[in-house]
Parts: sequence; structure tokens; C-alpha cells
Amino acid sequence: MTKEQKRLSRKAQGEETRATLVHTGARLFAINGFHGVSMRTLSAEAGVNLATVGYHFGGKAGLYEAIIQSLIDIRDEIFPGAEEVRARLEEAGNSIPGKRAVVDWYIGKLVHGILGNEQHAWPAFIISRELAQPTELFPKLEQEFFDPSFESLNRFVSYLLPDDAGHEEISICMHGIIGMIIKFLEGYDIFIKRIGWESYEGHGVEKVASVLCKRIKGFFGLPME
Repeated sequence: MTKEQKRLSRKAQGEETRATLVHTGARLFAINGFHGVSMRTLSAEAGVNLATVGYHFGGKAGLYEAIIQSLIDIRDEIFPGAEEVRARLEEAGNSIPGKRAVVDWYIGKLVHGILGNEQHAWPAFIISRELAQPTELFPKLEQEFFDPSFESLNRFVSYLLPDDAGHEEISICMHGIIGMIIKFLEGYDIFIKRIGWESYEGHGVEKVASVLCKRIKGFFGLPME
């Protein structure tokens, strides 16, 4: 193996280790919170020595910041971007069929983004934890994840509500929608057990998306069928 090949091999191994630490850290921080996870637990769960976390991230805080950044990086995989929403709304116009199609698209993307991708599950829990117990990184999360996501959601809800709907009504509807979907994640174990599914994969996520799309149409006064 040449020196260049060795260098590339070490680089690939380093990137793999970083990815493992981010994935493991996301799961542990989601379950236990930032202060409930020790460096020793992190390294043991990731299968690396204690110094590795410090080498790659400078410590636990650096790893948590990297996880927050990775969450921001996948934002548009979960929430349709505001400009994408604007384009969809212009294409749909103000017709009833157009509005129904927008609900199917937007809610379908949210459900699949939050429930249909296993890699998004732990980051979504971290979002819930940050909302309940903000860390010093909350302002970054608010500016780079929440603000753009809620701009997108605001466009969607404002489009469906009557023109005279005020800021408070729009905000309540926005949080009601995202809250419904997040609860399927937070209550995963008990919901899966009660409904008799093995997971959300395949039929599960499709059924949740279908039912929520149908009922949210009714919520906004649109025909459900």
C-alpha cells in the first residue's frame, strides 16, 4: 500500500469513526439528555477508546454540537423548504382539489421524514428535549432549524386557513400539526404495541400518513374523500 493509499485509508476510518460517534451520541443524548451521558458511556457504546471522542470532537460538548449541526443539515429532508412550499402553492392555486393535493404532499413528506426514516428518529427526540430543556445550543437550533421549518409550516397553514385568520390561530394550528406527528414518535413503543404493528416501516408509515392527511383535510374544512 502506498503512502497515499494509507492516508486515504486513515481518512476513511476517521470519517467512519466520526459517523459512529454521531449516531451513537444522538441515541444516547436523545434518551438521557446531554447531562445524563458520560464520556465513558459514549466511548463504550461506540466501541472506541475514551480519548477518541476528544480527538475527533474535543469532548462531549463538541460531539453534541456536531449532532445538532447534523440535525440542521437534514432539515430539508424532514420539512419542505419555504420556497418549495411557495412553488407548490402557486401551482395548486386556490381550488379545493389543489388544496387537498397540497395537504397530501406536505403532511406526507412530514410523516415520512419524521417516522419513515430511522436515522431521523433520534434527532427528532433531541429536538423535543431541546424544546423542554434548552441547552446553550438552543439559539443555534432555533435560528437554523426551527425558524426555517416554521416559515415553511406557516406558509402551508396560512394557505389553508381563511384570509381573516390571525397570527394566534395560525400558530396554534401549526403547533397542533407538528405535535400530532411528533407524538407518534414519542409514544412509539406503546402505540406499536396497542395497534399490533412491528414497526412503522412500510405499511405503518403509509397508514399514519394516509389517516393524518385525511383528517387534517377535515380540520381545515376540506372534503376528506
